Amino acid sequence: MADITFDRPEQMSPLARFFNNHWRTMAVMVIAAVVASAGYAWYTANIKQAKIKAENELGAIIASKTGPERLTALEAYLKGAPASTKGAALLELANTAQEQGQFDKAADAWNQLYLSAPEGMREIAGMGYATAISQKGDKQAAVKFLVDMLPKAPKPFQPVIARQLASLAEEAKAWTEAISAYERMKDLGMGGNKAFYEAKIAELKAKMQ
Repeated sequence: MADITFDRPEQMSPLARFFNNHWRTMAVMVIAAVVASAGYAWYTANIKQAKIKAENELGAIIASKTGPERLTALEAYLKGAPASTKGAALLELANTAQEQGQFDKAADAWNQLYLSAPEGMREIAGMGYATAISQKGDKQAAVKFLVDMLPKAPKPFQPVIARQLASLAEEAKAWTEAISAYERMKDLGMGGNKAFYEAKIAELKAKMQ
């Protein structure tokens, strides 16, 4: 039988010598890469499953619970809600709390949604927040919030916000803000006719005297 011989390190080519000297390190690197790849796949699969589970849990709450029970369940759900469902959960919480007369909780949920939602939903949340704080008795704060929000809102939303502002400002006897809102609606050509807005403005100016 022929003898099996191995090259001594000094007889190896540079490439063979590199592999000979570093094979343990390279093996560890390969194993680490495999483990990392498997770990990432597991992580992304878990994220996907968690998202599906969270959506199913929220759907179950909305479908099966009502009143105070739904409010409690939504509050518990939101403590660990993922970003993908948090907006929907806040919207449900805000509406449920408002229906239950829990205006502090409604205002908090609307405010969280206002601060995090994209354009369009943000303005709806802002109007919800103004309604909630008005319902809990702070009409002046509601008027101030809408006055600040109105010029920042996208133009399609401004007539609707102006209408809410006019209504709340009249309730709060904030005549200057109410007049300004009616003037904005008149300028935007919102519903009604010019004569109607002019009459409302004249009526409110008379109340200021």
